[in-house]
Amino acid sequence: MTILDRYFGARILSALFKTLVALILVFILIDLLTHRRSDILKYDVPWRVVLLYYAAYIPQILYKFQMAAMSMLIAALLVFGNAAQENEVTAALAGGISLRRLVRVPVLIAALLAVAVFCMEETVGAKASRTVEDLDARYFSKSTQNKRFAISWANLAGNWTCHVMKFNRAALTGENVLMHSIRDDVVEQIQARRIFWDAGKNRWILEDGLWSIFDPKQEWQREGFRITQWPAPMVEPPDELFALEESADTKNAAQLVTDIRRAEHHGTPTGGAWTEFHAKFSQPALCFIMIWLAIPFAMRLRRGGLAIGFGVSIAIALAYLILFRITMGLGYVERLTPLVAAWLANVVFFTIGLVLFRRTPT
Repeated sequence: MTILDRYFGARILSALFKTLVALILVFILIDLLTHRRSDILKYDVPWRVVLLYYAAYIPQILYKFQMAAMSMLIAALLVFGNAAQENEVTAALAGGISLRRLVRVPVLIAALLAVAVFCMEETVGAKASRTVEDLDARYFSKSTQNKRFAISWANLAGNWTCHVMKFNRAALTGENVLMHSIRDDVVEQIQARRIFWDAGKNRWILEDGLWSIFDPKQEWQREGFRITQWPAPMVEPPDELFALEESADTKNAAQLVTDIRRAEHHGTPTGGAWTEFHAKFSQPALCFIMIWLAIPFAMRLRRGGLAIGFGVSIAIALAYLILFRITMGLGYVERLTPLVAAWLANVVFFTIGLVLFRRTPT
């Protein structure tokens, strides 16, 4: 590593650290004043809990709200913009050092930052997100979810399928239950007024229903019995049946894939979950993409000034975020494949950055 590499590397690292701290503090302050202040006053949340909440929120700020990538953009813009204005870049180019060689270490730092953000998301980030959700439910909202909705599960144990017309997710109870199992030698059907999860018995329990058994060849009811209270034939616990209802931020990539496979087995739509899975890789990669957007504009600051270059780069970053949210939304509703939805914005802006870099006057 040359003296020039160490010089630009140290400046990028210093600017990156200061920008990260500043953006995190600004984000927390804005969120506190605009989002959490009313809840803190309404529910008398202790400041110890507030501090713990925002400390656990930092990983999400860095990768979900793209503050790490924005910090990389601003740091590269400031460092190379200043170097261009002070003619340091001109001197290096005149000495036979190419622009590609000049930015080698900053690009390496951006790549390492992307890897670090991904590793943080996969380890402490998932645990911190669960802490945030727990604190939010315990201290910032006293209401309980009593909404009831229809739900269906297919491919349950014993080849059962279950349909519940009104299900309360918070209480794990449902009304108007229809279950059926179709096999070669027998067809079974259950109609019940109520189903609920008994944590003590670790089983789903049916109440007030009829269990009928049919002969598929003779097409007549072979036997049946009334249900007062009886264990349901489905053995899958709520954690498995509702795995995808938990935020993808609370799981690492391997855990999310496992939950998606389970949901697919039970007939649950998984397009949005697969989109979230691919986003776990595309979001950290933005740290690497942003430096390719920042450098070309920083090189032009000698003609346009710092304020203009900074404004244009921020505008490009906001355009990226808008495009990313649009494509992710299309992925959630399955208008785009999950892979395309998560990576399209990255590919578009990385291509723009490389084209601008190649056209940068040297």
